Amino acid sequence: MASGVLSQNALYKLSHIESEDDVSRQLHNIAGTLGFDFFLYAEVPGMGKQNSVTKILSNYPREWRLKYDSQNYIKIDPVMEHCEHRLVPVMWSDIEHQSARQREFMEEARGFGLVTGISFPNHWKSGDIGVLSFASRSTSDCSQAGHRLDPLTMAQGALTAAFTHDAMERLLNKKENLLRAPLTTREIECLKWIATGKTTWEISAILGISEHGVLFHIRNLMLKFNAPSRHVAVLRAMACDLL
Repeated sequence: MASGVLSQNALYKLSHIESEDDVSRQLHNIAGTLGFDFFLYAEVPGMGKQNSVTKILSNYPREWRLKYDSQNYIKIDPVMEHCEHRLVPVMWSDIEHQSARQREFMEEARGFGLVTGISFPNHWKSGDIGVLSFASRSTSDCSQAGHRLDPLTMAQGALTAAFTHDAMERLLNKKENLLRAPLTTREIECLKWIATGKTTWEISAILGISEHGVLFHIRNLMLKFNAPSRHVAVLRAMACDLL
């Protein structure tokens, strides 16, 4: 894996990015400069919240992303387990104490071209977690167990993770992402239960209303927050100190 040196302009662009698509394009460029084939940035609710990913920016193989989501692999992913509890980066080959199922998971990822990689965790003040991963299709001496990436690549990866985290938080809190209209009592109730990971059916049972009624309130929430999904509405509610 031949890594290069990031220019000041690469990180400057992340600092002044205007959209998530721009973040993705810049991470793709940075991954290539550092000698990696793939990148993934994920925002994950912290402990005590729903066990799912709320935001993904990635050029991972589409088939792997679909399988990861459909099989709910986040529950067994040893990389995400590390990032949830630790602050330091982790090389995938260095992860210890994996269960048999986790070893199978890592082997399956390799089958989709994610052979080696490194992940950088960032912990948000809300308790949520940002994870930036870089991965490669091939093995190299520096990515085998017992070896380390060179310090420059590690430092550049950590800086990129910090700037990406800052860019995503800034985009989340842009003026147009703020609440457009006051929330009703029912919308606040739905919002709080969504944040705990409850499904539409579960919320309907808790509140004693139909699933159609829950979906009505959720659609209104998304409109008021200008959010593409209920989970993004939760993140924007946190930014507004509503949760």
